[in-house]
Amino acid sequence: MSKWLRELWEYSVRMLSDNAGATNVSYANSDTILEALVLHTLPDFGEHGDGIINNNFLLAMLKANKRLKVVDGGLEFWKGVTKGSNSNFKWQGYADDMTAALQDPSARLRFAIKTFTGSIVINKLHEAQNKGRAMMKNFAATLKEQAESTIPNQFNSAFWKSSPGTDEPESVPSLVSTTPTTGTIGGLSRSGAQYLQNGVYTTAVSDIGSEAGLAALKKQQIQRAIGSGGKDIADIIIMDESNFAGLVAFLDGQRRYQANDKMAQLDFDTIKIGNTTISYENTTVSESENTITAGYIYGLNSNHLNFEVLKDGNFIWNPDGFERVGRTLNKALYFWVFCNLTTNLPKSHFVMTNVSTA
Repeated sequence: MSKWLRELWEYSVRMLSDNAGATNVSYANSDTILEALVLHTLPDFGEHGDGIINNNFLLAMLKANKRLKVVDGGLEFWKGVTKGSNSNFKWQGYADDMTAALQDPSARLRFAIKTFTGSIVINKLHEAQNKGRAMMKNFAATLKEQAESTIPNQFNSAFWKSSPGTDEPESVPSLVSTTPTTGTIGGLSRSGAQYLQNGVYTTAVSDIGSEAGLAALKKQQIQRAIGSGGKDIADIIIMDESNFAGLVAFLDGQRRYQANDKMAQLDFDTIKIGNTTISYENTTVSESENTITAGYIYGLNSNHLNFEVLKDGNFIWNPDGFERVGRTLNKALYFWVFCNLTTNLPKSHFVMTNVSTA
């Protein structure tokens, strides 16, 4: 190598080294770099909350069936439910008088808008301790992973609480009651109103993984169908993991097992029978989360079940970024959702309460 080439090479190495050093110093000295890195790595729940929805079977199915609704505004979510037919329609003689009476076609179910919030907090000490590039990435990744697991689990737990509190959203056991002739739904009394009463099947089903078990399940679907031939039928079935495993084993042994391909892409374990998708809730929880009652099977009609969210509270991380918390050294990035689980026809759903598997 000639002398001038060697000098050029040595100069280039020095420049690259100096620039690399300058970049590292600049990176490490930025006071907001930890905040920026946390913002960059946080789970993007997005405009429609996909980071939550795609980790929750019920929400993922409602999304797939286009039953997630973004509402511009309002004081509550309300649903009209047809409680009777129009008495003006009839067969009659050609010369008879037609009927033209005022009708009271529907009742209004009202669901309060519930608020879900959270925050990710960093302290000035954390910023000082995590100036190094690798340490900052590790700390930001830990915050990201914690949020990714906590938020979907909180939603899933809320959807399986037997008696939601004042500040909590409706749940599957709340909307699909084991005592549908008592209590209220959407602010209306279930008593004496069949259109507000879901189906309940308490007779023992000794083995869901059998022809008799499948027949009992199918019968409940048919009995709760709206319209001719079961066209509008409960198309989401959720059971506990033991019953699901028994059903999978039975169908697989007969080469009748088929998964829902769309849900399989989201890593949900499902069974597809006709237009019905079957999955499970695990009764073994990590902490104190709510889950399905063992031996219960819920049949949900996605045509009459919605997850609704306000447009300005649609899975939002604070667009202003981190904010100082009082006079402390903490800064918080806040998260909020304004939503609820709603139904407009309670009688289209059912629950079986005494199911087991061999």
